[in-house]
Amino acid sequence: MSNIAFAKIGKSIKFKTSYSAVGGDNEPPNLLISLAKTNPNNIYYLIGRSDFKKLTDDDKTSLFPNNNVIDVYENAPKLTDRKDYNSPLFQHINNYFKERNIKIDYSIMMLGQVGTVTIPGRIKQIKNPELTASVIDMTLNYTTPIVTWLNDNLDIPLIEIINDPRYTLAQSRDIFHLPAVSLSQYNDAYLKKYISSYDNQIPLQQTNINISYSEMEKLFLLNREFPKNYNKTRNTKFTIILNEGSPSRYSLLKTWVLENPSLNTAEIYGKWEHTETENDSRFKGSIQLEEVQQKMEDTKYTFIIPIKKGWVTSKYIEMIYAGCLPFFHPTYDEQNHIDVPEILRPKTMQDLNLAIEYFEEHEEDRIKLVKELQEKFIKETDLNGLNISNIIGNSLIK
Repeated sequence: MSNIAFAKIGKSIKFKTSYSAVGGDNEPPNLLISLAKTNPNNIYYLIGRSDFKKLTDDDKTSLFPNNNVIDVYENAPKLTDRKDYNSPLFQHINNYFKERNIKIDYSIMMLGQVGTVTIPGRIKQIKNPELTASVIDMTLNYTTPIVTWLNDNLDIPLIEIINDPRYTLAQSRDIFHLPAVSLSQYNDAYLKKYISSYDNQIPLQQTNINISYSEMEKLFLLNREFPKNYNKTRNTKFTIILNEGSPSRYSLLKTWVLENPSLNTAEIYGKWEHTETENDSRFKGSIQLEEVQQKMEDTKYTFIIPIKKGWVTSKYIEMIYAGCLPFFHPTYDEQNHIDVPEILRPKTMQDLNLAIEYFEEHEEDRIKLVKELQEKFIKETDLNGLNISNIIGNSLIK
């Protein structure tokens, strides 16, 4: 049996909500639900904000039948003194485990957007070291208690899960608890600059944190059933599900789709702020995740552009699950973790058009390929969580 701390740093975990297709909000609750089901002897402690206490007893029994998830935040004090590191809210997680004599074996941390400074009243400003850096209220509420506990317990291994290359522990210089492993969707490394301790802040230390491709894009599949009753009659030829991202992906979308005479009537769903999208009727705005699935179950083809050059995202598995044939931008999955036929990796816009033209003329080949991709990439162990659970559980053994 293991005692495991779990949180999404910088954001609340929502168990009762409809998820948008922005920000990966569905991933933390689905991962915790799956881990708790597949590891009945473990106890999972929610150490970040969530709506867990709003769940009914029936909700909890349905989501967590093993009764092995505990909400540490349920009776957390309210934010009072914003500058006192020792205030009750900031020390709540520390006090909770100490008062109950609970030893945590390791923590699983997912990342949202986090400020450069998370600890109030103790971190020196870079330009004026005699002054302390200020911390915004959102960080104080959603991040400070978790980081306080992490920094005070450096002996507890930390598993960092990275589903978005923008959000890593590199965001904050005052998080000096470094991850034991970083599981992600690309083999890479990021530069972590950090203070050595509260008493030794200058100069900043720095190290490269290696991140490893670990199939984390498959979190989408958790707690789902294998897709049934494949819809052969699809009314929409081509749809794009894509947020703008930072840096903007507009120029890539423009080259491959918006100015592509074969695809320039396609609808684009996602969050966009680029000025050229304001009066472009093809941009339809954000929709909920399940609505995305419904729309793509009626679509034949889509095109995927990574959030960062080389990265694998969850989009390919979402589209395969919906029975929609995904074509990859040349910078998507540059490390070739995803074994798909070369026809799905067009090198030019012309290649993309020719591939779609072929499948339009050979519908049986499109349907056959989609079914082959579903059989190949959607395994029972992906759906019931055993695969992800083993990857996470074994990551500290390496």
